[in-house]
Formats: sequence, structure tokens, C-alpha cells
Amino acid sequence: MLRLMIADDEQIIRETLAEIIDYEALGYTLIAAARNGMEAYEIICDEYPDVVITDIRMPILGGLELIERAMKSDSNITFILLSGYSEFEYAKQAMRYGVRHYLLKPTDKDELIDALNAVRQERLLESRHKEESRREILAKLEAPLEQCFLMEALESLDNFPPVYRKYQSLLSIPYAHLTACVCSYVEEVCLKRFASDVYQYFAARHIPLCFPVLYVRNNAILIFQAAALKDLENLKEYLSQLTCPGQTVTFEPNILHPDTSLNLFHTVFGKLSRFEQILMLDPGGKVNEIHNNIASPSQINRITEAILLADNSSSIGTVLDTVFDDQLSLDTARNLALGLFLKLNPIREEQPLDAACDFFHKLYSCTDISAVKDFMQVATQQKKACPSSERQSPNITLVKAYVKKHYANENLSLKWLAENYLFVSVGYLSKQFVKEEGIRFSDYLNRVRMDEATHLMRYYHSDNINNIARQVGFGNNPQYFRQVFKRYHSCTPSEYLKNLQPA
Repeated sequence: MLRLMIADDEQIIRETLAEIIDYEALGYTLIAAARNGMEAYEIICDEYPDVVITDIRMPILGGLELIERAMKSDSNITFILLSGYSEFEYAKQAMRYGVRHYLLKPTDKDELIDALNAVRQERLLESRHKEESRREILAKLEAPLEQCFLMEALESLDNFPPVYRKYQSLLSIPYAHLTACVCSYVEEVCLKRFASDVYQYFAARHIPLCFPVLYVRNNAILIFQAAALKDLENLKEYLSQLTCPGQTVTFEPNILHPDTSLNLFHTVFGKLSRFEQILMLDPGGKVNEIHNNIASPSQINRITEAILLADNSSSIGTVLDTVFDDQLSLDTARNLALGLFLKLNPIREEQPLDAACDFFHKLYSCTDISAVKDFMQVATQQKKACPSSERQSPNITLVKAYVKKHYANENLSLKWLAENYLFVSVGYLSKQFVKEEGIRFSDYLNRVRMDEATHLMRYYHSDNINNIARQVGFGNNPQYFRQVFKRYHSCTPSEYLKNLQPA
């Protein structure tokens, strides 16, 4: 369902728009109806709507100003603009913000339905493209993620479930109906041919292999999704009769039947844990050797501890400088960054893959070691040792610290923080913020800005309202600043300044 908001200063129009259409039948959830542009913008900051139906003329923030301000903090919002004939020239200005849907007042119900259907189709197409992009990103990352999974699991067999849950969704591992086959007497000289034949066998029968072929000291392990018992019997027969150049003995397959995917991987990785060298063979014939290198879990743990103990950004930069050396290959640097991210940002059920994929996309857009290091400087800065308690999670501590430092940025929003700073779901972060702070993010941000505004007035004797508005994050909109100030202090900025003057 798409999240829809209505913004109009006329009550009868708001109520009519809210009631004349069955939005759920069109694939929408009506989340709010704002009475003016200021209220609309604050709702956007907190409720992250997908679509906004807005009047072009409203008090405090007009429709165009609302669009301009909102698009800076969330460029994915689609606006449907309502305007009268005399305002159409204003509406045309919105084209520079990508607004394509205009409706003339009085609003025709069928025209609005057509516009909403068109927007939904556009969003469905965007969603399909995004899903394809996400699949492509995860496909490119499949090999390093599989290696990270195996290496971390080998060091965490005593506490395996959290490790498994972290990677299960990233690697699309089915919950049940997985089987493993341990094929003995596979000599390394014929390993590549064996793996090639096995991949062809499974592909021809449309049986999905859910992990690369694993190999340790003459034993190859296949992990797959078996549809029927007959599939297992056919596989055992095939492997028993398979021959490869250089093979001296007959292969001997044995089937493992754990009840869940978690137990299966735990069993398989437990069998691998006593070997120093493990090989992973992908369908393209590439062989990856797993051993203790810079991207191993023990090294990741050491670097993570150093980052968390660093007391400032300069110290974190020093840690990263020693880790991301120019002698590293780009693939190793990316794998190391990936391991650090997964260690510092454990994937939880409340956080969908979009947030992680956004990080992956940005990481794999880095084209050299320096770019990877600079990106990780930003990504790890948020995770430096910060005070937290049973009452407050690190995420909320970090949000509040960021607001304190960057409140002057007029485009600051919870969605931006979620997607670019914390790499979590905005919905998850929004609920977490309200739960722990008892107020919406926009209220908290405005309160910080108003406190700073009064600080400027009281301690620096600043009386330039326009300049104060800019310094506390209201850009070139002093009228919006005055309205927010009056709401928090029950007087205008000018009245507040007058009260500061001695009698």
C-alpha cells in the first residue's frame, strides 16, 4: 500500500478529499490530512508519505514551497497539485521539481482517481526496477556474503543462530526442505570437473543449489533444496556412477537430513570447522579459498573494537588508514568493509533488505581503496563509542547527537538519517524514536532549533530574525520560522526580543 497525505487549508476540501474515494481499493493508505503547509512538512518529516495531494495556496508554506522543501529531504515523494485557473502559472513552476500531475479546482473525483492510478502504476514500475536492482546487487555480493557467512560461522558455532539469521535473508536461504550431500573420495585433481558436472546436473533438473560447492580434503558438500525423496535417490545414483579425469576411486555420496535450514548449516559448518583450508566453487568455475586473512571474523572483531574505542573521528580515521592500505586489492577492501558493516549493523527483522542494499550499492560504487576508506569513515563514524542505556538504544542516541550537530541543515529529516547515516528502515527508526522519546522526530528537531534560536538571541544579542532563521535550519523562510517559534514559545521572535530588553 502506498502512503498518502492530503494538504489543504480549507476544511471542507480536506474532508471531501478524504471521504469521496475508497483509497484502500486503489492501493493507498491515507495517513494524514494537513491544515497548512507547515503542518504538511512536519508530517512528511515524520510519516514519510509516498504521495501528497496538496493545494498550491496555503498559509505559512505554500504548495510550491512545500514541494521545494520536501523534495530536498525526500526526492521520492510524488506530488499531485491542486490549483485554480488563475494559479495555473504557479503550478507550471512545479515542473522543475518533477511534478507531472495537476488537477484544477473544483476537483473532479474521476480525474483524481485517474491521477492516483497513474501514480500507482509508476510506483509499481519503480518498485519492480528497484527489486531487480536489489537482486542484481545481492547477486554481485553473493560470493563475498557467502564467504563472510562461512568465516563468521566457523568462529561462532557455539552461538550460531544469530549468525545464521543475519545472513539468511541476505542470501535468500529457505527456512526448510534443505538437504546436504557429502560426497567422499573427490580428489582435488578432479574437483573442478566434478563441480562443473554437479552444477549442470542440478540446473538440468531445476533443483536449486543454495550454497556453493564446499570442499575439504577429498570431501565435497552440496547444499540444495530437494522436492522429493526420488530426487535424493537419483542424485546418489548419479554421483556413484560419475567419473572424472584423474579419479582413482568411486565417489561415495551420503545424505544429511536436518529438520531446518539453521540446523543443516550448523551441522555442515561443524564438519568443516576442523579443517584449515576450505574451498568454495561457484557455478562459473571460480575457486575461493577460505583461510584466516584480513577479512576473517577475528580480524573484523579486532577492527570493530578499535573503532568503538576510538574517541573521535580523527581516531577512527587513523584506524581505517591502517586497515585500508593501498596494497590491498579492491575486492579485499570491499569484503573487509562489508564484514565491518555487518558486524557494526546486525541485520534485524525490523530492518528490511532495502537499507542494507543501499549500503551495498554505495560500497560497490567505490572504484578505489581511497573511496572505500572515505565511505567507511562516514559509515563507521556513527558507531564510535557512544553513551547508551537500557532506556535508550544506540540508534536514538546517534540520531540526537547528529541533530545537535547538524540542526542548521534545513533538509535534515528522519528518512535521510535512516537511509544515509544509520542504514536502517525509516519506518523502524520512526517507531523507535517515538517509543523512546515520547515525541515525533519533527517535534524534537524543532525543539532543538528553537532552543538554539533563543540562545542566539539571549547570549549573542542577535536580533536579525532572517539571519537567525537561516542559522537554525529554516533557510530563506523566516515566516515559517516565526510560526514554529510562536508555537513553542507562545510569542513571536520580535516579542521575545522585546521582553529581553531591560525596562
